[in-house]
Amino acid sequence: MRLLTARLRDYRLHRDLAVTFDPRLTVISGPNQSGKSTLAEALHRALFLPVKTGGVLLESMRTDPFMADPDVELVFECADQAWTLRKRFASTRGSVSLQDSRGRSLQGDAAEEQLAELIGTAAVPRNRGAAEQLKERWGHLWVWQGSSSTNPLELSTDAYDHDRLVERLQTGAGLGVQSDLDLAVSEDIQKRWVEVYTSGGATRAPQVKRSSALNQAREAVIEAQDDLTGIQDLIEQQQSEQRAYEDAAESLARIASELPQRQQEREALQKRLARSRELQGLITQEEPVLAGLIAELRQPLEDREQLQSQLKRVCALDSRLGPQTLELEELKRKQPELESTREQVRRQLETLQQTCVACQQAAQRIEQRLNRVRLLHQQDDLSAQLAASEQLQGRLDLLEKDLALLPALDAKAVDQLRDTEQRVRMAQTRAESVAAGIEVLRAGQPVLLDGQPLDTGRRQMLSEAAVLQVGDDVEVRVLPGGGSSNEEAQQELEAARNALASDLESWTVATVEEAATAERRRSDLLAERGRLLEQRGSEDQAAIRQRLDSLQQRLESLPGEPQDDEAVAQDAEAHLARLTQELEAARDERDQAIEAEQKQQRGRQEAEADLDSLKGSIETLDRALQDGRGQLLEARTRIDEVLKRCGSPEVLEARINELNERKEQSETRLTGYTAELRGLDPASLKEQDQQLLQAIEGLQQQERQASDARIRAESRLHGDGRVDLQAELEQKQAELESRVVEQERLEKEAGMLSLLRRLLEEEQNAMASQYTAPITDRIGTYLGHVFSEAPRADLDYDARGGFQQLEWRRGNEAAFAFEVLSTGAREQFAAALRLAMAEVLAEAYDGCLPIVFDDAFAYSDPERQVGVYRMLEQAAQQGLQVILLSCDPERTEAIKGAGLVRLCP
Repeated sequence: MRLLTARLRDYRLHRDLAVTFDPRLTVISGPNQSGKSTLAEALHRALFLPVKTGGVLLESMRTDPFMADPDVELVFECADQAWTLRKRFASTRGSVSLQDSRGRSLQGDAAEEQLAELIGTAAVPRNRGAAEQLKERWGHLWVWQGSSSTNPLELSTDAYDHDRLVERLQTGAGLGVQSDLDLAVSEDIQKRWVEVYTSGGATRAPQVKRSSALNQAREAVIEAQDDLTGIQDLIEQQQSEQRAYEDAAESLARIASELPQRQQEREALQKRLARSRELQGLITQEEPVLAGLIAELRQPLEDREQLQSQLKRVCALDSRLGPQTLELEELKRKQPELESTREQVRRQLETLQQTCVACQQAAQRIEQRLNRVRLLHQQDDLSAQLAASEQLQGRLDLLEKDLALLPALDAKAVDQLRDTEQRVRMAQTRAESVAAGIEVLRAGQPVLLDGQPLDTGRRQMLSEAAVLQVGDDVEVRVLPGGGSSNEEAQQELEAARNALASDLESWTVATVEEAATAERRRSDLLAERGRLLEQRGSEDQAAIRQRLDSLQQRLESLPGEPQDDEAVAQDAEAHLARLTQELEAARDERDQAIEAEQKQQRGRQEAEADLDSLKGSIETLDRALQDGRGQLLEARTRIDEVLKRCGSPEVLEARINELNERKEQSETRLTGYTAELRGLDPASLKEQDQQLLQAIEGLQQQERQASDARIRAESRLHGDGRVDLQAELEQKQAELESRVVEQERLEKEAGMLSLLRRLLEEEQNAMASQYTAPITDRIGTYLGHVFSEAPRADLDYDARGGFQQLEWRRGNEAAFAFEVLSTGAREQFAAALRLAMAEVLAEAYDGCLPIVFDDAFAYSDPERQVGVYRMLEQAAQQGLQVILLSCDPERTEAIKGAGLVRLCP
């Protein structure tokens, strides 16, 4: 089954929408509220909803405000034909029609029944649960918005076409039992069951075969019943034969009075038919006579017409040739004058061309001199520029030498040295702040500090612990700064001094001030170097020398003029100005010469054009005269030919009058015959004759039939009496009872075979993996487009519970149930399952099924979504018809070979 086109009228927001579906893959895109889901719903309800449904379902389909009844037209292929389905939903006023490609049309219930047979399922019943049942119908193929991540196998078995799916899987699985005994028993039961029943299908139960003993017993019962009924009919027939005999006699009497009257009417009609045939013969004779007269008259009429036309032509040609001859002589007299003018203009043009060449050569020589003077001037400028560049390069070389003698200090490095020097000062201040001071003001005994005498009035600073001794009896230990603080200050001071010394040594300077002086000197030198580089410009000396060499080559290619070289040496600018003025004057003279030459050239062209025009006029007029003389000769020749045939115009006119008179007489006779024949109306006479003949033959046939019926009735009524119908009736009743007993026995045996077969099928559910293998293999193939390592699907089957335990596993991981997967993974897994089911079921629907996805992949990542689209493309290649509705046109553009339908809000 394949959808071809659809048209919605007055269905919710769609006033009139026509859609054409691609045979393989269709993408229907549009923003939200553009009616994509409405389109999917309308297609679904056209297939599965009765047109006389009312209530909430009908109200949900109508436009707002209500204007007309919702109307859906769907064209699809099925059973090797194209079908056109049209449904108008209007409660009790609803209508449905189904038309095939041969033009046969079904209406109402007959159309619904045929549609159900084509798609394999009937419409939902019109009850309170219709809405829920409708949503699930073909739930495995119709993916509604928001339901893409649900498991289609959780629907009811009717919703996803369970029976037909199992039938297709059974056909390809080749199921069987395991042991030899089981196999033999199964084969025997199956063989005996097959002898009785057909295999059945998804929507029909197995039927009893015509060749089976059970069917033969049933037919025997029916046959015995028919024989019994036949005997009963014979008994009743004897009673009706008497009535038949009487009816036949009455019919014969009626026909005997009616048949002669019809025969007389036909004889009168035959006479009128004979006259019509006679008139037809006269018309047939007269028509060739009239045609001959018309043909004989044609030549004299043509001769008269030709004679008149040629005489007029001769007069017209004579009046035209005289003026043309005079005009030709006048034109020939003008030709020598124009030829002389053209020759004079040509000689003047040659003189002007020579003058123009001389002016061009003079201007070219001056232009060459001017170019050479300019090149000499440029050479002098470049030589001066090269000398200045060499002088600047010398100064730059000296600056580079001075820079090489200075340390590569910058302002930042000097600031860092100043910071280090500041840390030294701060460390020294801190060391001095924690030191102690001793000063002897007056002493009567000697005062020693660490064994050294202290003089009166001299201060001694202590940065570390020392022993103060006064005389021989007093010793005092002095601890400046509280002990360890003084040692830390000294260590910090020493570290700062070492860091400063190391930095000064790295820059090869003795002091910070010397470093600052060196940095200022280096900065001044760098600025001077930049100024000199800017003054020198971007062009180096090699480029200037290359330009000088190029100028010298160009100067050598130009002819030299000694006076130009002397003038350039004295005053190049003034000499350039003089040469420029001379060049402008030479160019003006050249332009004037060119303009005069062009003017003279135009004059020559005009003279030649005048001469050519005159010659053309002469040739044209000469040809016209020759043509006119030829036409005149031809006209006179034709006049002579006509006169030779007819003698003279008077004789020709008399012949024409005679033939016209004979033609009119023939036309009068033919008109009379035709009018009389039209009055008789032969076609009507023939029709009446045929009707009378049929009536006579009918009466004769009725006469024979009535006579035969009377003879048969009389024969049956006067039979020989050898058949005892009552005894035969009793015999047939006994045969019927015997055959009914045999039928009941065979019915019980067939029921037992069906029971045993069903029990064996239930036992074979243990081998259900063979059912699910075609589906799981296809799921893996589809998921291979989405994942680099395709997950493996697992699925169980039970004869009563159907398909269940849907899981997937990746590599050696444990299996994950469908319900625990992420929403995006469930979308992709469910889509692969739906495509696999549709691919298996398509074999029962002419190899194709439509599958609809309404915004089905909203939770898939962009990279996964590309794989999903490849999965849909493969499904289309396998013969399915995929219809994708999406509000994201940018992503769906990646789908290859899809038909595109855009909806606007």
